[in-house]
Amino acid sequence: MTDDRRPTIAFLLIALLSLNLACRTVTSTPPTAVPTAPPSPTPPAIPPSATPLPTATTIIRPTSTYTPAPTPTIVPPTSTASPEPTATPTAIPPTPTVTEAPPPPATDWSISVWETEITLNTYGWEQALVPTAPGDAIYPYPRLDQSAVAPPAPRTYRAAILENGYTRVTILPDIGGRILYWDDKITGNRLTYANPVIKPTGWGYRSWWMATGGIEWAFPTNEHGLNEWRPWQYQLLSGEGWRGVRVWDVEDRTGMTVEVTLKLFAGQSALIVAPRITNTTSEPHPFQFWINAMLTLSGRNAPSSALHFWVPTEQMIVHSTGDATLPGPGSPIAWPVHAGRDFSNYEAWTSYLGLFATQSQGVVAAYDEAADQGVVRVYPPNVATGVKLFCLGNLPSSLFTDDGSRYFELWGGYTRTFWDDAQLPPGGGVTWEERWYPVHSVGGISWANGAIATSLRMTDAGTDVGLYAPKATAAHLILRQNCAPVVEWDVSVGPGQPFRAQYPASGGTWDLQIWQNGVLVTQVGP
Repeated sequence: MTDDRRPTIAFLLIALLSLNLACRTVTSTPPTAVPTAPPSPTPPAIPPSATPLPTATTIIRPTSTYTPAPTPTIVPPTSTASPEPTATPTAIPPTPTVTEAPPPPATDWSISVWETEITLNTYGWEQALVPTAPGDAIYPYPRLDQSAVAPPAPRTYRAAILENGYTRVTILPDIGGRILYWDDKITGNRLTYANPVIKPTGWGYRSWWMATGGIEWAFPTNEHGLNEWRPWQYQLLSGEGWRGVRVWDVEDRTGMTVEVTLKLFAGQSALIVAPRITNTTSEPHPFQFWINAMLTLSGRNAPSSALHFWVPTEQMIVHSTGDATLPGPGSPIAWPVHAGRDFSNYEAWTSYLGLFATQSQGVVAAYDEAADQGVVRVYPPNVATGVKLFCLGNLPSSLFTDDGSRYFELWGGYTRTFWDDAQLPPGGGVTWEERWYPVHSVGGISWANGAIATSLRMTDAGTDVGLYAPKATAAHLILRQNCAPVVEWDVSVGPGQPFRAQYPASGGTWDLQIWQNGVLVTQVGP
């Protein structure tokens, strides 16, 4: 005799198993990339000279009710009605209590841009330049005779300052239009490496490179490019609610124009970086463009051992290394753990090492947990596909500076690796927009996009939750154990008001959901 109930029971068992697996699966939406501007076949003409603004400081939205941003909100576990999780991992706690949302953070609407001068100790390098001839791999750029370089002496440079209530950016047109300094005004930390002396080294495509620090624009070749050492033209910009600086150069080898527009918006800590490459010549030209951010994040002009990297990729490709235990250039390695070493920890980079990400997910980040300071780069992954990390390892700092300071490099490129070239046809152009923003006081970075960065860490004391936003925003957070909500927070965050909370957790699998406007933005978990 057959039992007609067996198909129904089997169906119910399969459905329950599927539901359980779905609950345990960590899901997340892809990082939100900054909208990409389409390539422009007819780029506008480049003005021949800079056009400074007449005023030094402009307030976009003054308000007599402004008060300094309050201390970051910390929600201790005793402030909620949520019970501590039971020792049994599968126990389901009662319905959690949502904590009361704090008031929105006060916003500083100041924004300004102006010109000034800055004095830097600089080695005498001009007299050491050696002209090249056709046939030289770097022609028409010069070589450098290191034996003819003179000792350092103070030198004055033009500078442009771009600043709002949360961040200050110092641009140096006279050395490649680079960002010399990038400062988080909330924490007082300098994010970029500040070389105390401008010193030419023996590195780079030209076999010499101006080691200045900050953030440089490498074009039209790999490594540090060809024209990062010479003066670029610049222009101060102004718009409704934003200020900016545009830097550009007509490159000698290709005749193409490379430019970068930097913008700050009032009320936001994010720095907008918008490169643009145009080919006004009658011939197609191969090129590469890379943003090389030389960073410290620690506030002491050197990374600490608590520095961590967050790169959403499954593999990296070795560019170069002095580590004999790793495979050679062009070889893939697992990320973040390879051969038992976790390369997301700065401590694992014992020898010099450069790694390219094999996947472009639109976001990458670094965070120094000792300084509680980090940085996020958000980019359009369908346009600017390159992500690279480089750490000095055991290279002596005397190669590039005189005081023992150090840095690491976070690169973003138009091409995937240094072995890949792009090409622009006559009259062609390409442009895109990236968003770089500082993060602080959240403990680390477990996930980020263009609007928020979050941290979920398991510590001896339990779970540590953090949330940061580069402009004022609200979110609903749900901390869960084995897919069951344990504690929830309604939070208001901004550049001057990150959120940080701890909950005494034990046993089971924990994850964090972030909701905005009724939509699940991401689910972060192990």
